[in-house]
Amino acid sequence: MLVALVVAIAAAWFGYQKVAALLPWSKMAGEVRSGPGTEILVMRTRGGLLEVATIRATEQFDKRFVYTVLGLEVGETVPHIRVPAVYRYHIELAPEWTIIRSGDVFTVVTPPVRPSLPVAVDLAHMEKDVGGTWILIPFNERADLESLQRDITATLAVKADSAAYRQMQREAARKTVTEFVRKWLASQARWQIGSTSTIRVLFPDEPIGSFGPQAFPQLAPAG
Repeated sequence: MLVALVVAIAAAWFGYQKVAALLPWSKMAGEVRSGPGTEILVMRTRGGLLEVATIRATEQFDKRFVYTVLGLEVGETVPHIRVPAVYRYHIELAPEWTIIRSGDVFTVVTPPVRPSLPVAVDLAHMEKDVGGTWILIPFNERADLESLQRDITATLAVKADSAAYRQMQREAARKTVTEFVRKWLASQARWQIGSTSTIRVLFPDEPIGSFGPQAFPQLAPAG
């Protein structure tokens, strides 16, 4: 009985699609228009931000929906979305930066590197499809894709702050900070930095020992 009902609904939907294809009218899409924004809030970034690294990746998302009738499982749908994403990482300039000098070696301990949220996505190149039980897809495709798409922003934020992605951007961020610090020190007469000076950048989540005694010679064991 249940199978016959599902087949009848599917046949009706298929017939509607065929009839709709024969309708005499058509439509043309105009340009996208956007009026003035509402609820606009402009806030100052105290001290400014230094963008230190960018990760570009095509991310894929999927979500499983199980459908039941009277407690009996009748099938499932699995929507998939692929979209290019751009992860950006920054350091706040306002917090105190620690600089330790030993001869011609400058060791800098930065404030924490943080992801810039929300993660940017390229909607123009978003790809969507739905798999699963074929008879359920026509009735649930749109709603299931919309449900998955609403979860993307939060999922990307978790990825951006994950250990794997933080590690991926670390060395690029170190190079950016090194360039920034060198230019800044060169503008400070009291530091007297030269072209041969060495700058070592240490992030706050890195152990001092990983840089060896040459980074902090004053902490090296005697002898």
